[in-house]
Amino acid sequence: MKKNIDNFKMFYLSFLGKAVSNILSQKILNLWKPINNSRIAAIGFCSPYLRSINKKTQRTFFLVPSSHGLHHFDVNNKNLTVSVNEYILPIDDLSLDRLLVIHSFEYLTDHNKFLREAWRSLDKNGEILIVVPNSFGLWRPYYKNNLSSLRTFSFSELNSLLLNNFFMPINFSNSLFFPPINNQFILDRANIFEKASKSFLKFFSGVIIVRARKNYSTAILKEKKIIKRKVMQKIRS
Repeated sequence: MKKNIDNFKMFYLSFLGKAVSNILSQKILNLWKPINNSRIAAIGFCSPYLRSINKKTQRTFFLVPSSHGLHHFDVNNKNLTVSVNEYILPIDDLSLDRLLVIHSFEYLTDHNKFLREAWRSLDKNGEILIVVPNSFGLWRPYYKNNLSSLRTFSFSELNSLLLNNFFMPINFSNSLFFPPINNQFILDRANIFEKASKSFLKFFSGVIIVRARKNYSTAILKEKKIIKRKVMQKIRS
């Protein structure tokens, strides 16, 4: 199936999609308390999740990857929507407090380049929250076949990507422990699956959620070392 923003729209109109958005919205709010007066950008397909955080923020930017297609957001909401190149974000340096990445990271071809751009856009103490399909989860085939994700992720892969791009992971979490089927009986009990499965089935969750903080001092220190090395090489030459 070709990736298209209509696939996401149809998914979130289904019983399954509504159950997912309810669970993940609460998860995001719990991980990111408090968010009052924060400057937040959300990249990917995020409209089902912005409704729960829009009222609490100073401003929310909805960034839709151009490869997803066009998406129009409700103009009455406190929100700015724009189609973007994920590797050149139209955001000023140090202008965001939080960046939510959902239905985006698994479609990237250059994760390092995207994370460097995210690092640039976030304030000194800014945080990124990434939601991705789990490599070992029950939802892996669903993400690939129905939402056309290019890849899935493990804890170690995410940890390495973030550390190598000047982010410090501060929380790894799991969600979506119920099977990806449109069965109303199961979906009505989705929260029970979430509570019961956290401890002994976390490695088989549908998604991994990682919260990471911008490691500003490490990047500056590395830059100083590079400059010093170049100066010494120039002196020796």
